[in-house]
Parts: sequence; structure tokens; C-alpha cells
Amino acid sequence: MDHIMNFYHYVHDFPLLFAVLAAVVIPFGIMISGYLIGLLGEAIALLASLFVDPWFVLTMINSLFFPGVMIHELSHAFFAIITGGVVTEVALFKRDPETGSLGHVYFHNRGGKILRAIQNVFISSAPMYIGAVVVFGCFTAAFGLPYLPLGLRIFCGYLGTAMFYHMTMSPADVKVYMKGVPIFMAIVFIVALILRLIKVV
Repeated sequence: MDHIMNFYHYVHDFPLLFAVLAAVVIPFGIMISGYLIGLLGEAIALLASLFVDPWFVLTMINSLFFPGVMIHELSHAFFAIITGGVVTEVALFKRDPETGSLGHVYFHNRGGKILRAIQNVFISSAPMYIGAVVVFGCFTAAFGLPYLPLGLRIFCGYLGTAMFYHMTMSPADVKVYMKGVPIFMAIVFIVALILRLIKVV
């Protein structure tokens, strides 16, 4: 831990290096976090399939956890709207025969290159931000509020679990995300450099 803090303080003393690391860590940290969450979900599903029929486990994730799919797709649509994109189709229960996904959101970018890049990054990764809030809120309610009625705690646990399994970016989301990463990295670099130079961070 001391080595990590020493490295942070070293980087912090060099604004240019701080900005470069921020420009790399933030965009790719989002992707890596999603990948690790996905691996954890797969590990839990694999463990469960040792005791329960694997078909049932897969059905649970893809069908019985449908509220997670709904929040996943609606978060794409929400971020498309607030970043200036145009949502052309929202499908919550339309299974894709190729990918097996239960839903999708189609949108068109609007604006210049910078705005389009921002739209691609935030729209594609939206389920991770919304999902993190939902999972944290639901599990806090389910396990951290002892006076909550049992039925509501069970529902919160179910909703949190459903969202956990559907909060990561799909392969299609990653493709859209990567379209915006180069410009997004430049934006993060500039913002981080300015904030460091004026000693906000």
C-alpha cells in the first residue's frame, strides 16, 4: 500500500504525467471494471451450475433476471437523450438470434466529432453507471436496512442481483465505446492537466 501511495505522490508532482495516466486509466479502467464484473458473474454462475442444472442457471440470468435487461437498455436510452443523441428504437424483450441478448437500443449521433465521441463513450457504458447505483442501493436496502419488510428486502436483493448480471457492456457496446475513446482520452487529458495545474486535484 505504501508503494502505491508513493507512486501516486510521485505522479501527482508532475502534472503532465498525471494527465497522461488519467487519460489512459479512466477510459480503460471503465472497460476493465466491466470485464472483471462480468468474470465475477460468470464465476458465480459456474459455481451455481455445480449444484443446479446449468440450463436453469442460464435461464435465470437471461430470462428471470429480465429487470436487469430493462434497466440496462433504458440506461442506454437515457444517456442517449441527455447527451444529445437520437433514440430510434428501444427493444426490451426482442431476443437477438446471433448474440442471444434480450434487448437493444439503436441511436443516432448528433453534433460534431467531440460530442459524438462523448455520446459513444457514455451511451455505451451507461449500464455500468446506472447499474452500480442500482446494485449498491438494492443490496444496501436488502442487507443493511433491518427494519425493511422481509418481502421488500427479498425484492431488493432480486433486483440488485438481476442488475448485477446485466450491468456490464456487451460486445456491441464495447465496439461503440471504442469509437469514442481516442477523443475522450484527449478530453480527459486536457481536463486533468488543467485541474492539476490549478491544484484542484
